[in-house]
Amino acid sequence: MVPELAELDRGNVVDVDLGSAAFKANAHRHMAEWARRPPFYVLGDGPPQVVVGRYADVHRVFSDTETFKSEMPRGAGWEQFNKIMFAQFVTQMDGEQHARVRRLLIPAFSSRRIEQLQESITGVIDGMLDRIEANGPTFDGMQDYGAHLVVDALLDAMVNMDQHRKAVFVAFHDMIPGTTYVKPGESWSPDLRRAFDCAMEEVRAIIEERRVRPRSDFISDLVNARDQGDKLNDSELFDQIFGICGASLSATSRAAGGALYLLYTHPEQLAELIRSPALIPDALEECLRLGSNGYFTFPRIAACDTEVGGTRILKGMVVRPSPLSPNYDPDVFPDPTRFDVHRKPKRILSFGAGPHHCIGNILGRTTLTIAIRRLLARFPEARLIDPGFTPVYGGAVGELRLQHLPMKTH
Repeated sequence: MVPELAELDRGNVVDVDLGSAAFKANAHRHMAEWARRPPFYVLGDGPPQVVVGRYADVHRVFSDTETFKSEMPRGAGWEQFNKIMFAQFVTQMDGEQHARVRRLLIPAFSSRRIEQLQESITGVIDGMLDRIEANGPTFDGMQDYGAHLVVDALLDAMVNMDQHRKAVFVAFHDMIPGTTYVKPGESWSPDLRRAFDCAMEEVRAIIEERRVRPRSDFISDLVNARDQGDKLNDSELFDQIFGICGASLSATSRAAGGALYLLYTHPEQLAELIRSPALIPDALEECLRLGSNGYFTFPRIAACDTEVGGTRILKGMVVRPSPLSPNYDPDVFPDPTRFDVHRKPKRILSFGAGPHHCIGNILGRTTLTIAIRRLLARFPEARLIDPGFTPVYGGAVGELRLQHLPMKTH
């Protein structure tokens, strides 16, 4: 299934380690470069990959689900592309199965449902800020706040998880990036497998509890999801809950890190938001444009020989559309590297496009808006301890998971 390397244009091969610390340290510079060049090949461990960065090219890959399939091969050699291991999340489905499962998931992520969660999310976020104030004046904007948007705000508000269960999912959340660094034919680490097994056990228990005693929460919404008599089967239900609670919600914490770093390294624009909080939703869109949670989403695989932006793609090749680099495309966003809270960017691709456009984008935007609004209101004099702070990123291949953001409340 893997195409012959001899058939590729060797002049279009870029020697780069897409998951290295050095790459992540310079990721935003790379994004600006990718946004201006045709797709190119990366030949590392495993199948050859095609990296796609320009806006029109990425939009085509996201939208053409017949040519670029989301369901990746399984088995030896493909371990690094199966981020959530044995589970099959909706983002890794194609065709009618994808349309059906997505249709059943939509009510749990609707604007109406998210609106009902706002009060709970706000309450949890205020509790986080209370702890920061009590332990102040120094705090870590990521470890004490951004990262906890998953653990506290989302798992509490959406799923009503107790402390034991949250600890299980945090452990899995911390281990899951390791799947993307596995070399072809290698096994997942014993620690990762244990974290996976513990999370699976908790998901099964939660599903059974909600079937017996439904609550007004996200899991009950999925357990009871119906559409003209159709419902998620046991495997689909398990995989969607596992994927959302164990992996996908972490995108919100990654986006929070990017947003906080951008805002607090642009103090004049930050001051405008403090004076005029009504600007925050538009400012968040600009934060998501330049500093969203990662430079890759789930990979695609070419279903036939094709080309994108003049670059040849052979059947069976792994195609990596970047959701971040198109936001740096000067043909769509003039002066793209300039951060401007008044820009009001439209059509950003941070949440993808086409049939696989992120189903949780309203939840993510809502949570981040509340988090920024409450932080600025509570600590209007907050700032970075070191104005010259250099960010360090971790996470999976393709993720920009800010590790720390040392700050002061005043």
